[in-house]
Amino acid sequence: MRHALVAVVVLSFTACGGSNGTVPDAASPPPECTGTGAACAIDGDCCTNNCDALTMKCARVPGQCLAANAQCVSGPDCCSFSCVNFQCSGSQCTSDNGACGADGECCGGLCSGGTCAPLNSSCKTSGNTCGGNSECCSSFCKNGVCNNAPSFCTQLGDTCTTDVECCGGACSITAGAALGTCIVVPSSGGGGCTSAGEVCGAGADYMGGPLPICGGECCGRACFPYGPTGVLVCQPPSGCKPTGEVCDSDNDCCGSAGNPDGAMANVRCRKEPGYAYGRCDNGNTCAAAGMICRLSTNSCNASANCCAGNVNQFDTCHQDNLGIPRCGAAVDCTNPQAQVGMHCATSTDCCGLPCTPNASGMLVCGGTCVAQGGTCTNSVDCCSGLPCTIVGGAGTCGPPQGCANYGQTCNSQNPCCDATACGSNGICGQIIF
Repeated sequence: MRHALVAVVVLSFTACGGSNGTVPDAASPPPECTGTGAACAIDGDCCTNNCDALTMKCARVPGQCLAANAQCVSGPDCCSFSCVNFQCSGSQCTSDNGACGADGECCGGLCSGGTCAPLNSSCKTSGNTCGGNSECCSSFCKNGVCNNAPSFCTQLGDTCTTDVECCGGACSITAGAALGTCIVVPSSGGGGCTSAGEVCGAGADYMGGPLPICGGECCGRACFPYGPTGVLVCQPPSGCKPTGEVCDSDNDCCGSAGNPDGAMANVRCRKEPGYAYGRCDNGNTCAAAGMICRLSTNSCNASANCCAGNVNQFDTCHQDNLGIPRCGAAVDCTNPQAQVGMHCATSTDCCGLPCTPNASGMLVCGGTCVAQGGTCTNSVDCCSGLPCTIVGGAGTCGPPQGCANYGQTCNSQNPCCDATACGSNGICGQIIF
């Protein structure tokens, strides 16, 4: 059974002066469709109409939501952020501390004593009315409402129902509650950098102009506008994940066993007990292939000591397909197609071609851009106009968003999402370092 989807980026909520009724949420039978986080076989199984190809679980599509009267399981499924009796309301969810008659009417998912209880006391979760970006947990106030899609994953402190939707890798849900809030998975050795997908720099207040120096606070050293919204978010580097990024297994991380330089670096995906995801640690002394490095021509604060050799003495630091400097030995790129099928750490090992997991999970060089539904590590792996939605480890390309992301090809028929970013080389982007 398929359900209509409406783009979140065009939400125009109106004030909800009351509730849709006083019937308890549990009065209606559960929907025929499957809720977010549950196992699925095809898209049509899911209320969100999206069965993630990597996890085979129902997931929300970033920037999309269910229209009024569609079957739902929780508020975040719906454009109104209100799911009452397993049906999306046509009216905006009731903001924190407003009058209510059922849990599903409330943006925070709990009606306590006739009043909507805040899900987060330190910021406004998505669906609540707002007067500015700083009021929202998502750091994105659109059309007077906190919006949950400034990025391809849910921001820290904002509403969630599953770990996989959170940029930080974990959804903290109080016992008995329907909704939780996103947190960063605790992990030793991951440092204090900001993980991929999280809002960075000026965030939704970015108005063009210079980007944060040396990639700002991002683990991947790339704070760029997210295509569909223009909000500055930390971009995923290509191939393996550097120190601090959220990971699913050791194999996700640069310098782990089985990846280039793994024997020397011994990097691990550090998971704390009880958490599904972890963060890549920094391993041993040298920076393995794929780790962030310092180009010999700049002074950005990153490692000069690549396992392949110090960058001041050897040609061991090269920019990946997003422009991020990564450790790795020089590759002969006279014939890039000669690299297809070779084991890699990043796209620098592939002469700019995608470095993505094969069926066994090993990173290998691909021969061309990744089509919709294929596995990706960042949007540059995908054919132009297709975003890469990251789920824990790797991600999936598509569907088309109508514009090209940073690092993708661009022209007059295929403009960059950031209208000013199409360079003379026909690639969307700016110089990072």
